[in-house]
Amino acid sequence: MKWKELEIRTTHQAFAAITNLLDKFGIESIFKEELSEGDEDEILIKAYCEEDSFSSQKLVELKAKITNLKDYNLDIGNAKLKVSQLQEEDWANNWKENFKPLKVTEKIVIKPTWEDYQASTDEIIIEIDPGQAFGTGQHETTTSCLEMIEKYLAAGANCLDIGTGTGILAIAAAKLEASATVGVDISPVAITAAQENAQLNQIADEIEFLEGDLVKVVDQDYDLVIANILPHIILDLIPDLNKVLKSSGKFILSGIVEEKLDRVKERLEEYQFKVEEIIQKNEWVTVVGSASN
Repeated sequence: MKWKELEIRTTHQAFAAITNLLDKFGIESIFKEELSEGDEDEILIKAYCEEDSFSSQKLVELKAKITNLKDYNLDIGNAKLKVSQLQEEDWANNWKENFKPLKVTEKIVIKPTWEDYQASTDEIIIEIDPGQAFGTGQHETTTSCLEMIEKYLAAGANCLDIGTGTGILAIAAAKLEASATVGVDISPVAITAAQENAQLNQIADEIEFLEGDLVKVVDQDYDLVIANILPHIILDLIPDLNKVLKSSGKFILSGIVEEKLDRVKERLEEYQFKVEEIIQKNEWVTVVGSASN
């Protein structure tokens, strides 16, 4: 299989907006590299996707949309976009170089399997090998979710992770002593990667991964429901949240771009949910809420 590596030279200020654009183009394996030479604000964004999924027409459209960010008074730097073609083994080596251990919360550290890390006694290590599902846990939406799981998940509570991807959030819940954890994803590739990551973390017996669309394959309710997915899918999920959320439970919704927050809040109010906390990192928003009692 052949892959494409995209390199975009830009600024810290434009990082969130360009990341959002890449996400909309279906490119999820994204890394940021600090550039020490020249302007201190300059960064290099590296992103990877399958060759067949990113046509030359999409490249033209992406370049135009990045350039148009200047209309929103964003400093995008020179925004030079370079595209390289990679064989699978080169893709694996290239993006792995950018994936380093990351301490996300007071307790949680995400560590790729190929990196060494000396953990302190109070740290929870999540070993990850993303495979082709992409998802290294370094995106703002994932780090916000992990912070909120650590804050709101009580030991002994059960947890549902909708759109589990590589299983990072479900694994974190299990390691934070959830009594039972279920991860759901529509992608069989993601389910396979999540199961393998659970085995890497020696908690495969504590998490059940199900292939399915949102809550269609879930037949019980939970103390904590997490969904780190796209905003339009969150809007589709909200009407069904009560089917899987205990009356005393809480939910964490993430993957929301700032411009979609009001619509998500309106949808939650429409279905009588209460917003309890909003966390924003750059343009990405995470909402914590509960059923209105």
